[in-house]
Amino acid sequence: MLANYSVTSYAGNQSSPSSEQNDELESVANDTLVRLKAVPDPAKVVLEIIHNPIIQKKHMMGDNVVIIDDGDILLLKELRKISPDIRPSVREEPMKLALDAKAYVSQNTENSATILGFLLFLSIYGLAPSLNKDEVFRLFGFAAHNKITVELFVTLGFADKTSGMLV
Repeated sequence: MLANYSVTSYAGNQSSPSSEQNDELESVANDTLVRLKAVPDPAKVVLEIIHNPIIQKKHMMGDNVVIIDDGDILLLKELRKISPDIRPSVREEPMKLALDAKAYVSQNTENSATILGFLLFLSIYGLAPSLNKDEVFRLFGFAAHNKITVELFVTLGFADKTSGMLV
């Protein structure tokens, strides 16, 4: 399983990572992708890691708070590369998690990395149609500086709202 993974965070850092940091991130990402491909249900494994993190984030914020952090974002980006088939039996748990995460994200829009993680989560698990489309659309403005955001914008069904916004 992926229980022992380590991620160095540069998402919140305003300056660009150095060449050495980029190499480290690429190595971690490649290792993560290999590990995800090796498990029978990678979408379920990532869901479990986000829901039951190695480092407990919930005790500081409350029991129902779900925070998608930089480590989770790395997992979600790599899971997205696999494009897993999300079984209907796995969809219920991600929906509960998405609703808890949405509450946190909506109140903490200054954290663009968390918003990006939330949007990735919605995209991978196919949950955007179950949420208020206007609320999801509003979140894109807070994560627009991430290059993957443009891809998610289309994946989550907002391509018709571009009208010159994205070039």
